[in-house]
Amino acid sequence: MIRLTTPTSSGHTTHYISPQNIARVTEAGASSAWHGIRSFVRTFDGAVIECGETAQEIFDAIEKAKEQT
Repeated sequence: MIRLTTPTSSGHTTHYISPQNIARVTEAGASSAWHGIRSFVRTFDGAVIECGETAQEIFDAIEKAKEQT
């Protein structure tokens, strides 16, 4: 499992997701970054998570999780 955070007005929301459920990670644009959203994670079931981590940080977490299995 990897940990993702979604910025909110009162702090953040934490999500734990299995790396094999991630279909795509996209770096956020400048307008999203202004609000603390640094990337978007799309899962195979179609859910989209707006994340405070960069796409590179999520990629690194996915790779680390793969090494541990």
